[in-house]
Formats: sequence, structure tokens, C-alpha cells
Amino acid sequence: MTIEGELGRLKVGDVHPVRLMGIINLSAESFYKGSVSTPEGAASFARKMADEGAEVIDVGAVSTAPGSPFISEDVERERLFPALENILDDVDVEVSVDTQRASIADLALSRGASCINDVSCLKDPLMAKAVAEHDASLLVMASKERPGDLLEMKDIIPRLAAAVCTAVKGGVDPRKILIDPGIGRWIPEKTYEYDLAILDRMRSLRSLMKPIVAAVSRKSFIGAVLDLRDPAERLTGSIAATAIAVYNGAHVVRTHDVAVCRDAVRIAQAARGRQMRSGRVELLQLAGSAEELMCILDWVEVDPGAHDILWKKGSFMAVAIEDITPMEALVIKQEMLAAGGDAAVPRGALRCDPSANRAVIFGTLAQIERLVRKLRLQPFSLPSIASEIERVLYTDVSRYRSVDDQTTTSSPQSKG
Repeated sequence: MTIEGELGRLKVGDVHPVRLMGIINLSAESFYKGSVSTPEGAASFARKMADEGAEVIDVGAVSTAPGSPFISEDVERERLFPALENILDDVDVEVSVDTQRASIADLALSRGASCINDVSCLKDPLMAKAVAEHDASLLVMASKERPGDLLEMKDIIPRLAAAVCTAVKGGVDPRKILIDPGIGRWIPEKTYEYDLAILDRMRSLRSLMKPIVAAVSRKSFIGAVLDLRDPAERLTGSIAATAIAVYNGAHVVRTHDVAVCRDAVRIAQAARGRQMRSGRVELLQLAGSAEELMCILDWVEVDPGAHDILWKKGSFMAVAIEDITPMEALVIKQEMLAAGGDAAVPRGALRCDPSANRAVIFGTLAQIERLVRKLRLQPFSLPSIASEIERVLYTDVSRYRSVDDQTTTSSPQSKG
């Protein structure tokens, strides 16, 4: 379940460095004036960001900040295209265009942009077709009636899932779709508590199997928490929020402050490490570490002999297994049920459908250890699967090695 995608020529996802997307606004109405540029100055602005480490420049000509005036399509064109052409001519980076209009997207992509950032979540029914015709990348932000109007992950995830489905049906390459949960006070009801909850739960977006984009830079929730009304004063909070977003799974960071965010992003990505994987087996979720549970058991003053039994019962895991046969999937489910846990297998497994080649097991560490012991006694490739499961159950420091795709070393000086 490794997440892999493309933003223009860039590879994005779990095994690549977090990409920095610099923001250039061509609208005087933008909430942060430090991001506003003239068409004549856009190329030098983009070049500075590229020198600081940005690999993508996101250019927009219409502010979506609450209370911003309506901007006609003609005005959007007049603002956008002179600046876009200057950037494309002078700076060797991927260029994303922030627009909700398919006609603008079509023209921007024909001029050389490689991605469309649609905060309306495909409200224009022709947007997916426009992106697909240019074989471009598409970033969709969770929205329903208005940009960013969804408050909680329980609504954000299904809306993004529907948008991804719509984009694919419209011809967009599935590898070129990215997702954004829509952090920010886009509507009055979306107070800072909702944004903090989204930031805290960003990792749950992995269920959509698309690269995750975090757009938290200088936003109002930072001002609300720190009591800073002026976005110009929110730099430190932005760095902290960006690092948290990366630690919680973001693959691309949209930022006004490339240079100062760069190192924070690298440290956050290094600390989150890579997904624990061994061959066909990947650890999806872990709740309750041995060290935490043992301290809790000491506090309760349980019998010392109960430690090993109880902490394994208190540590919950979800583990994905791929590239198996339908028969192996059914055996894994049967043995996991017998151990007291459970497993999800494709509905085609009972029909021996060859595409039913994966499973997800759920249970405590004690239950999964029982499964491992049982699988070692089974035929097919189940004994080797047992060994692969065992290898992802415990911390492996190799997961913290550099994920920079430009080097094969694990040097602490490597980027990433």
C-alpha cells in the first residue's frame, strides 16, 4: 500500500522527499500580502523560491479567502497568463495553476503548466476532461458547495474519494491525482478546532492511496491559537504546523516560506520514517507500544509475571498483505479468526478470483503472534508470509534512513 504519484515530472509519495510547493498570488485580495506578485515580478519571485528549494510553484489569480470579491474569467486571464508565461520561460520548476475554471486550466496546461490545483473539488464538470486531455496532474481539495466547506474527516474522506473517482472517469491518470483536505477557515463555521482536528488526523487520508498535500501556511487557525491577527506574524506557527502535517503523512507542502520551512520538513519526514514493510507485508497501524504499556502496568501494580502477557494484548495492529493467492487469503482470515482477531479479504476470494490477492489483518500483538505460529505450519507460501509479518511487528531503525530518491546512502547529510 505504498503511496506513489506524480506531480508533473516529479515523483511524489512515501519513498520520495516531501516536495515544497511555493505560493505566488496575483490577486491583491489574497489574505497574505507577502505572497502577492505583479506579472512582471512573478518570474523573479519564482526563481527565488526555486533557489530556496521549491520544486513546484503554485500560481493563482483569484483569491478564495472569505469575503473576497467575485473575479470574472476575463480578469483571471488578464492577471494569470502574463505571469505564467514569464515563470515558464525563466524558471525550471513544475508549475501548478490554482483555478476552478476548466477553460483557464485548459489554456494554462497548453502553455506549459503541469498541474491544476482545484479548490472547488471539480465543481466545473469539464475540469477533469481538461486535465486529462493534457495528461496533466490534478490536485483536488475537499469541498462540497463552496471551497473548503467540509468540517470533519468523516465528510472530507468520502468527498475526496468521490472526486478521485470522477477524475479517473474523466480520463485523468490515477497516478497523477493528489488530494488536499482543505485546512483553513474557508467558511465561518470552520473554526480553528476543526482545522486542528484535520491536522491531527491527516494520516487517515492515506486510505485514499493518493499523495497528500498540506496547505497550512500562515492560515487563520494558526492566528487563532497564537492570538495573531496579522498573517505576517504567523511564520513560527506555520513552521510548526507544516512539520506536524509532514509527520502525519503529507507528501507535498504548499508554503509561502520555502527557505525557512525546508529544514523543518526534512526533520519531520526523517522522524516519521517510512512505512514498515517486509516483502508482501506492510504495517498499516500501531496503537500501544511496549514501553508505554509496561509503564501503565507498573502504575497499576500488576504482578510482574503478567507484563509479557498483558502488554501484547494491549498493542493493536493492522497489517496489510499483498501478492497472495485467494486460497492463502482465506487461510489467513480463518487462522486470524481462530486467534481471536479478524481479517478483511476481497469478496472474490471465495470464487478463487485471481485478483483477490490481498488481505488486511486486525488484532492485538498476541493474536498476530498466534497467527504467525499457525501460518508456519501451513502449505503454499504461508510460512514465508509468517516470517514477513513477524519482521514488521517490531521497531526497525532502517525505517528512518533517508528517503531522498537522489541517493542510495543513509548519510545524515542526505536531503529528505
